[in-house]
Amino acid sequence: MAGLNTASPEFAAKMVCRAKYTGFNVSAPGANAGITGGMKFSPQASVARVTVALTTSSVINVTCTDGTTTHKWGLNESGALNAADLYTFTFAVRANATGLAGGADLTYDIEVETDSVIEVLFIEEVIGAVI
Repeated sequence: MAGLNTASPEFAAKMVCRAKYTGFNVSAPGANAGITGGMKFSPQASVARVTVALTTSSVINVTCTDGTTTHKWGLNESGALNAADLYTFTFAVRANATGLAGGADLTYDIEVETDSVIEVLFIEEVIGAVI
């Protein structure tokens, strides 16, 4: 049996979970500063799955921008996450502002309100009903 070419477009098209960001024992870039450098998601209906553990209790926020307007939303009802506990959140994401070709591209980022070490931050895009 021939080996599976994981670099092929056919393989990538069938993936249902894509890693968008992986951070282990990383320093936050500052309080309320974007950590991931901005993420774009595919045009399919999908969710972002964020798994995080912090060394210091803090609030985690998601920002979303279309290049003109930026919104910030708190995870965990904007309540501080406990230090050294593992949390996982999921929320819907889209590639652009209208859901149609030609809509303004949306870029997402994650922020921590306290400048401290992030023990783990995994962000994945899950496509389809595999949650």
